[in-house]
Amino acid sequence: MKLLKPKRLMYSILLCFSVVILFTQENFAQSGIFSKKNKLNQYSTVGIGGGTSHYFGDLSPYGYFYYGLITNVRWNATINYTRQFSSQVGVRASFSWVRILGDDYTYSQHNLAKFYQPFLRNLHFRNDIKEFTLTGVYNLLPQYSKGPQGRSALMPYAFLGLGFYGHAPKAKVEDPANPGVVKWTTLKDKQTSGQGVSPNAPKTYSLIQPVVPVGLGLKVKINEKFDLNFEGGLRITPFDYLDDVGKAPFPDLTTLAGVSPLGAILSNRAGEDFTARTGANRIADFQYVSTNILFRTPAGTPSSDGIAAFGYPNYDRGTGRWDSYFVTQITLSYVITSQIKCPPIK
Repeated sequence: MKLLKPKRLMYSILLCFSVVILFTQENFAQSGIFSKKNKLNQYSTVGIGGGTSHYFGDLSPYGYFYYGLITNVRWNATINYTRQFSSQVGVRASFSWVRILGDDYTYSQHNLAKFYQPFLRNLHFRNDIKEFTLTGVYNLLPQYSKGPQGRSALMPYAFLGLGFYGHAPKAKVEDPANPGVVKWTTLKDKQTSGQGVSPNAPKTYSLIQPVVPVGLGLKVKINEKFDLNFEGGLRITPFDYLDDVGKAPFPDLTTLAGVSPLGAILSNRAGEDFTARTGANRIADFQYVSTNILFRTPAGTPSSDGIAAFGYPNYDRGTGRWDSYFVTQITLSYVITSQIKCPPIK
């Protein structure tokens, strides 16, 4: 199936969402979101909240998405401003800080026999995402009472929007200047996929990317001034390097080491006896995989036989599928009414 280009995909989603909102407004010109009759329903809210973050991509395959919901879970925080144009339609501007994490070793522990290849690959990353989105919010039930004071006690809603985010994937590695000290380091500048070194390497990627948020939520009215929102949203990113891993062959490590010594270490971590992120010992699991799955004798250790067991250089580092992330958020919102009268000028 041929995928749409990112810009065309976003324009199509925005157009479809706009058409849906337009046609769900009865007699749009007279009673729609811009009519005089709707002024009573127009108000604003500001909110603050947070929740969990879940990554899907090369280190957390879509085919086993349920593992991604419970593995390497991280957190997010958000602030937002929403303008309600009618009892059903609103627009929300949000800024969120989202941390995601992926780890081949941790993921493989669900089923080592099934996920032995990620275990052998042994990559990991962490990414702190700064996300700004503009989102259309549509209440799924009619609002029988008018105005912010007549909000329903419970209101399910759907949302869809566009936005952009800044990011910088990192991984843990021993500091060359301080042996024994392991620290997080940025990956983009380390040329881990062989950028500028290998002839078949991908181009370097941008740290600013577009995003399409889509999801469902439930608003719970606490009192006249406060709502509590519960929502879950998928962030669709037409981008494959949130985790710094994509469909590219492993670069030649000797060549890469001459250009980027740290890049050679971070590119291929199959030969590490201990995981850099957690310090877990990989030797026993490696010997199980070598003996029972790969039928290699003697079993050896990752440091002596890990790269050969993985099959380097016969594999790509990852797939060509887009990465994405899913967030759950609980947000406390304060209602700002529009019924503010200015004092007369004397």
